[in-house]
Amino acid sequence: RDPASGCIHLGGVDVRDFGESDLRRHISVVTQQPHMFNATLRKNLQIARPGADDDELLGALNSAQLLDFVTTLPDGLDTWIGETAKLLSGGQVRRLAVARAILHNAPLWVLDEPSEGLDPVTEGKMMAAIKAHTADRSLLLMTHRLIDLHWMDDIVMLEKGRIVAHGPC
Repeated sequence: RDPASGCIHLGGVDVRDFGESDLRRHISVVTQQPHMFNATLRKNLQIARPGADDDELLGALNSAQLLDFVTTLPDGLDTWIGETAKLLSGGQVRRLAVARAILHNAPLWVLDEPSEGLDPVTEGKMMAAIKAHTADRSLLLMTHRLIDLHWMDDIVMLEKGRIVAHGPC
């Protein structure tokens, strides 16, 4: 959508000057309910980077705190996850989506509740990996959890669609 007022720039270019597919290449997105395809773990990851080799896939899974689980599967990366990813829990689906974002590695990351449903230790490790992967990128993190946000440059708090607080952490 075009902005209601003003403009949005990505890398100094007005987003309206990008074609839709070009704009999508510049953004890595993790939604609250990521879509998974009725395919293998490998294919679901390679959507983000079709030419990614096993080392890259396993590295992304490791950063997303999902590698230990995948190594327990008899078919590993070639495990069929089924329609709507029935084989995976909600937290595993979210971590698989984070692994895709890591593989995509776009200049802008938009993450909506990426750690929801994770235990504190797993959440901490995954968020540390996200911090490392986005160090030279822009990150828009939407979360209800006001924990460990000290590394954010700016925080905007919304309530009922209105800004109620804004400033540095």
